Amino acid sequence: MNTMTALLKFLFSLSFLVPHLLAQNHTQCVDNGSDWYTGVTGETPCRTYERLRKICNSNYVLGALGPSIPPDTCNDQVADCCCNSIAWGLSMLCLTCQQGIGSSGNGIDAGVGAYQLYLMHGTNSFCAPNTNRSLPNDIQAAVCNNDIKIHNTLYDVFWDTGAWFYTFTRESMEKANAADGNNSFTHCASTYLNATSSLLSQSMTSSQSAQSSMTSLTDSTTTSATSTSTSSQRNSSSNTLGAGAIAGIVVGGIILAGVITLFLLWSCWYRRRGQPVIEDSDTTPRPFSTVHSSDL
Repeated sequence: MNTMTALLKFLFSLSFLVPHLLAQNHTQCVDNGSDWYTGVTGETPCRTYERLRKICNSNYVLGALGPSIPPDTCNDQVADCCCNSIAWGLSMLCLTCQQGIGSSGNGIDAGVGAYQLYLMHGTNSFCAPNTNRSLPNDIQAAVCNNDIKIHNTLYDVFWDTGAWFYTFTRESMEKANAADGNNSFTHCASTYLNATSSLLSQSMTSSQSAQSSMTSLTDSTTTSATSTSTSSQRNSSSNTLGAGAIAGIVVGGIILAGVITLFLLWSCWYRRRGQPVIEDSDTTPRPFSTVHSSDL
């Protein structure tokens, strides 16, 4: 009896687990046909579509989209997130993601009037407010705040007839990716901040490098000019000092020569003064002689 009770409890618990075990993640693609989108955005178009719808309805869970067109409808009571051509384009990209690219590789298109059917809110009315090629301002702000990357091309691709073409959309997005360096998400600053910062950094680095080069060149020129000026002053001073020295030598030589001349003249005069005067025999009187009385 106890064994039977335990078995019944086990089976009863499995009844709650089976739905979760069998549940599928419908945001994943069945093949690699949407890799061109996932590789740039970082998520599948189904995941982008689901996140956009969750802004207005947190309980929204993307289910399996049927092959019929349109694959989904904008039936939320607050329809601001899906009542636009951008959500419509994402739903069509998601349809190809879930169904597969197909053997043709062209994806799934939508015929005339398909967009209007997607906008049906009930049987006799359309969702509101309806916007094409843009999102309502508050929804755009929410997209940016939640870091949802919506490609720029989805803001531009739109057919008034309500048709939609997969290959044209894909090729337009790939062309934009090539032109923008896979940075085609400029409706939110946060989604292209890194690339902008990188370019700004490179620009600032180049500017700083140029400024540094100019400063170095200016300093070098100033230093060279200062050195040249100083050298010129030194040369001028050297030339002036040489002329003064020469003049001094000349004056000193003249003075020295004059002193020597005066000394020689004085020396000669002094010597001549010390010698006795010698008289001539004709004029010099004879010395006195002694006269004896006997001689008289």
